[in-house]
Amino acid sequence: MPITKPSTIGILPRSLQQVLAEVVNKIVSAVQPEKIICYGLRSVHYQDWGCFLDEGVIRDTYRLKLDLLIIAPVTKGQLEQDISFAAEQQCKPLADVHCITHKIHSVNENLTKGNPFFCALYNKGLLIYDAGQTALDTPGLSVGTSLERNILEVIWSRWYGLAQHFYKSAVDSQDFERPDLTAFMLHQAMEHTCGALIRIFTGYRPNTHNLSRLLMMVENFTDQFTRIFPKGTKQEEDLYSVLQHGYLDARYKDEYIVPIGILDILIQRVQEAQAVAAILYQEKLSLYSLPKVG
Repeated sequence: MPITKPSTIGILPRSLQQVLAEVVNKIVSAVQPEKIICYGLRSVHYQDWGCFLDEGVIRDTYRLKLDLLIIAPVTKGQLEQDISFAAEQQCKPLADVHCITHKIHSVNENLTKGNPFFCALYNKGLLIYDAGQTALDTPGLSVGTSLERNILEVIWSRWYGLAQHFYKSAVDSQDFERPDLTAFMLHQAMEHTCGALIRIFTGYRPNTHNLSRLLMMVENFTDQFTRIFPKGTKQEEDLYSVLQHGYLDARYKDEYIVPIGILDILIQRVQEAQAVAAILYQEKLSLYSLPKVG
């Protein structure tokens, strides 16, 4: 069984430890999971000062970001994505929570097969809730290093290759003054870029078109995309919103209008994100070339 590491949680301020406990309670009340494993935790620290704040002091606030695997009992009738959504909605006032949900039999099957994502969570994750009804199986043998490298190369060639083609199509569509196609292709370029990175860094294959969910998963191993799409101002929020909604709005709205210049900026941002992704991939791949110790 995964072992909760108090030293890891203990690095959080006491107020955030309390938030984490409240998040668990909210999720348990909302979806009655079998287990909850935390596999990513980030604390964003804000400092505010202003003439009209109480006594003009600097105010410290924190916002917690959590990546959670919700393990649902087999008897749970809801769809897995509905369980994730319900849990995330309950936690919104407390923290930014990204949930992946799988039924217990699916998790155990993946553990037995040695799936890298589920084995990593078994060995290193924080078990923050356990109903104790069904035990997790002992992980099987992990895939060999050389085979893993081959798999990484195949995944990258397939999915990042698609991402690059989508980006090129976006540029071509912009030249032909088709904003709807440009927005859709840019969304697909980012979706496939994120998907490729998530698979090679975590071993998990995401099954969503929701770009915000994908970007939250990417945050688990790099913060570089948050710098490309900071979303810290209304202008940045509006910019990102065009990209986020490019999958649906660009295809189904009768009149699709984007403010002048927005798509040009997004083309530059997506190009930057793909360049960062390529560097991250090379860094990941280089680890398999290091000589063995001992």
